[in-house]
Amino acid sequence: MDPGASALASSTSLDRSVLLSLAAGSSHTCGISGGQVLCWGDNRFGQVGDASTEGRAQPVQVVGLPAPATQLVAGAVHTCALLDNGSAYCWRQNLQGQLGDGTTGNRTTATLVTGGRRFQSLFAGGALTCGITVDESQYCWGLNQNGQLGDGSRQSRSVPTAVVR
Repeated sequence: MDPGASALASSTSLDRSVLLSLAAGSSHTCGISGGQVLCWGDNRFGQVGDASTEGRAQPVQVVGLPAPATQLVAGAVHTCALLDNGSAYCWRQNLQGQLGDGTTGNRTTATLVTGGRRFQSLFAGGALTCGITVDESQYCWGLNQNGQLGDGSRQSRSVPTAVVR
């Protein structure tokens, strides 16, 4: 068993029938219920998004989302939510800039992806995030050691960077 999972705290129980979607990282899971994002699991690095680092055996609400969520994506070390207003928010580990907030500082609550873009969908993998905007432009941010952001470089990016076409 994961050492961080041994001291999981309990919280309010959730009726599982109301979860509209799920996203799972390497040691945590999140779901959408009534537009709210709920997460549970290992929380040593803030992956649950409740402003703590205490493990959670039951769902708790992510802090810092100003509008209802419509989509969730999870990389190995972070999670992002697309809100109904087209904004994107991310939380947890940010060593490669995968939260898209212009920093490489970890976040235990949801933080806005910079740039003011309105997204229609998000994608995540490992330590990177990508999004398609409402005008169908593609952007990626985070780890780029193999050129996976598609910007023609191998430099990691902490802000959304246009995919070269």
